[in-house]
Amino acid sequence: MNRNYDDFLKLTLDTRIKTVRDGWYAFEDTVFYGEKGGALADEGEINGQKVLELQWEGDTLWHRVEGDLGDPIHMEADRLTRWNNTAVQSAFHMLDGFYGRMGVRIVAIGVHPENQWYEVNTRDLPPGHLDEVQAFLDKQIMDNLQVELSYVKGADYPDPKYQGYDEVRIVKFGDVDTQPCGTPHVGQTRDILAFTVLGSEHSGRGTKIYTAVGPMVAVRLRQDHAVLRKLAELSGTAIPDLPEKMGGLLASAKALKKENEALRRELCGYQADALLQTGDSLVRYPAKDAGNLRAMAQAVLGRAERGVVLMAELDGGVSFAAVSPEGRARAWMEGLKGALEVSGGGSPKIVSGKTPAMPEEFLRAAAELSI
Repeated sequence: MNRNYDDFLKLTLDTRIKTVRDGWYAFEDTVFYGEKGGALADEGEINGQKVLELQWEGDTLWHRVEGDLGDPIHMEADRLTRWNNTAVQSAFHMLDGFYGRMGVRIVAIGVHPENQWYEVNTRDLPPGHLDEVQAFLDKQIMDNLQVELSYVKGADYPDPKYQGYDEVRIVKFGDVDTQPCGTPHVGQTRDILAFTVLGSEHSGRGTKIYTAVGPMVAVRLRQDHAVLRKLAELSGTAIPDLPEKMGGLLASAKALKKENEALRRELCGYQADALLQTGDSLVRYPAKDAGNLRAMAQAVLGRAERGVVLMAELDGGVSFAAVSPEGRARAWMEGLKGALEVSGGGSPKIVSGKTPAMPEEFLRAAAELSI
């Protein structure tokens, strides 16, 4: 167990190369932490070169940089990355203790700085639960619990899955949570800086709760405030008045959509009347897209007394809709599939589909079938 991880702010170290293998370096010592145990990997530099990857092989951490390295080695892990990774890891440790007392388990976590969340194994959380979580973490941070680290021989640890290790590090947050863990942790809970519950939603395994932890609280606040300012600017109102303003805009948009839909149906009706007046059973229709073609077919169905096939040239092929007031549309489609490569389907009175056939080829095949 690397004792450098006991102090999460130990970020610099001078050491020497131990092994080189295919551009990867193992050192006599390291302050870098590779992704493992629910914690993300560090970022930083070694001899001024950016660390590109960190990879564990047993207890050995391999490092890859942009170029070649030579002794002596000076490494420096990025402070903000380490703080982000450590703060969320430590906060979720305490939440393990919080939920354990409720008989609930955290079954998954997300620790990426811009997407921090945890998931519990139940949807049945009590009213006000998110406020209770917020108050709990606020208290632990303000009480500034000292985080205690201790080591025991793996063989002496009661959990069999840890007994194969030479030693196991135990992380203790006061009387809130105690568990084995080898990742970096804060030395005292005020180092978490801040914890904010952003919201929750039901998930396949229970409930997913979104958070912002550590330095990311300030980042998220700035990001969200920038969005609010932009929305206020675009809507010509103040931020406190945004809910009322946006509600009005959404209501207006819904009314306009309803009005546009009514106008669209009315226009389709006029166009359907014009198509039917030609007396043709096969009609070339200049549709804008497949949805427009289907809408026209619906309008024709409400007016037609005979079968009508609409054809449009779309996306390098032929799209079509067949209307049969007498309920023969599916039989017509089956006949067409026997003559051409066709995909699509529908009801006895209206079917739609497409074919890679040329327009004239489609028209010939369609004309030979009764609709």
